[in-house]
Amino acid sequence: MSGTFVRKPALLSATLAILVAAAATAHVTDATVAALALVVGGVLVVGVGATLRSRRETPLRWLVVGAGIVVSLVGVALGASGATGPGALVRTLPALLGVLVVGLALAPVRGSGSRGLLKVGATLVFLTVLVSGLLDPETLEPLLVGTVATVLVYDLGEQAINVGEQLGRTAETKSLEATHAAGSVGVGVLTVFLGGEIASLGSSGLSLSALVLVVVAVLLLAAALHE
Repeated sequence: MSGTFVRKPALLSATLAILVAAAATAHVTDATVAALALVVGGVLVVGVGATLRSRRETPLRWLVVGAGIVVSLVGVALGASGATGPGALVRTLPALLGVLVVGLALAPVRGSGSRGLLKVGATLVFLTVLVSGLLDPETLEPLLVGTVATVLVYDLGEQAINVGEQLGRTAETKSLEATHAAGSVGVGVLTVFLGGEIASLGSSGLSLSALVLVVVAVLLLAAALHE
């Protein structure tokens, strides 16, 4: 360990969590690349503002943080305005807000990250996945991928906060984080594969079965990730 001990979420895991949330949103909603780029870019600006330090709180710090939040909200509004078709807004809006909330949890202005905000953000993304499943019960793959991605967002976010609290942001933890992320993604990919194989053995058009399968997949993945 080297440098000043700073209790902030670890950068690699936090970045991966936000990117996975954005990727899940792109996969299960009609959000445009521009809207997602604005949301993620705004979160990045918030993160930069959160790292600005001085002996006293400076207006510049809060100005940068505020600008980042405004940019993200513009992205949310852009994505919501571009959502067309039945159910598009119901799916798109929670997911975009979820990406923003996950970002605020992992790029905290104060403290070492917020597990509460992380749960809220992951729940918003998962809400989108559930709505997508209800609106399009015949298509299992986006539902399964989106659900696994949501669990990964929570797992990677927790890892970022835990590492930041225990080792500090300035510690060399990239190998540790990369190993954890690789294991989590591997379990996730295996879960999606097995879910698809199991679904292919049954009859098509069973929306309730699809939802049950997703719930079981979430429980199995969550149990595996916490071992």
